[in-house]
Amino acid sequence: MGENGAGKSTLMKILGGDTPRDGGEITLDGEVVTFHSPRDAENAGVRIIYQELNSAPDLSVAENVLMGHLPRRGPIIDWPEAHRRTTEILATLQADIDSREPVGRLSVGKQQLVEIAKALSHRQTRVLVMDEPTAALTSREVHLLFETIAHLRAQGVAIVYISHRLDEVEQVAQRVTVLRDGIAAGAVAMQDTSRAEIVRLMVGRDVETLYPARNGVPGEVVLEVSGLSRGHHFQDVDFSVRAGEIVGLYGLLGAGQMEVVRALFGSPPLPLREKFESRGTR
Repeated sequence: MGENGAGKSTLMKILGGDTPRDGGEITLDGEVVTFHSPRDAENAGVRIIYQELNSAPDLSVAENVLMGHLPRRGPIIDWPEAHRRTTEILATLQADIDSREPVGRLSVGKQQLVEIAKALSHRQTRVLVMDEPTAALTSREVHLLFETIAHLRAQGVAIVYISHRLDEVEQVAQRVTVLRDGIAAGAVAMQDTSRAEIVRLMVGRDVETLYPARNGVPGEVVLEVSGLSRGHHFQDVDFSVRAGEIVGLYGLLGAGQMEVVRALFGSPPLPLREKFESRGTR
């Protein structure tokens, strides 16, 4: 855990072989290791799933999961075997996903499961690092992800879960290491600590309340929207924004909030294909 900029992602890039270390050491099963590239880390059984999904949306689930090591029969890709292997891996995650489906047509939550399946397609995966995996997930997809994490833990996979969301860490973690300004501020067992103590480690001081009351008084209306409509994208949207006020525009992915903002700026609607892809990746 740690605030934005605390060093979480950089530390994991070192672990994943993306960034060289300046000091210290990494031990895997008691043996000191040095990773000069992501391939070195992968060969040692360390896989990282970064916050930005790294999938090819027009390729099938099987092609994404087995990318770089698709099974072959001589010079020809063995597609039946590829789909069999992918289905087998997805079954271990209890994921109901068709291996022949293009990844771009899946929900963000299922795309996250495909990324996990990709990491597990190397059978020697022993350490799985997840960097802010819930950033773009709905509450239902978060629940599915947590079930998958529990399932992997039961299978003996070691998991590093990076987040600054306290409620998530309380649900999935047994131990917590907190980074602050690039330094390990403390490591605690989840069962022996409190939310207040973790926050103190993160910010370096006691915090009386996580959400202090704010009594700002907004000014005059600066922007007023009335009956805003755009074809089949959205209809009769009304809201106003006052000086010194923050107004949230909220909705499920694809509900039309992006189109409302584009309309405010005079931008044309998204093409259907781009809009479809954005629903699955944002």
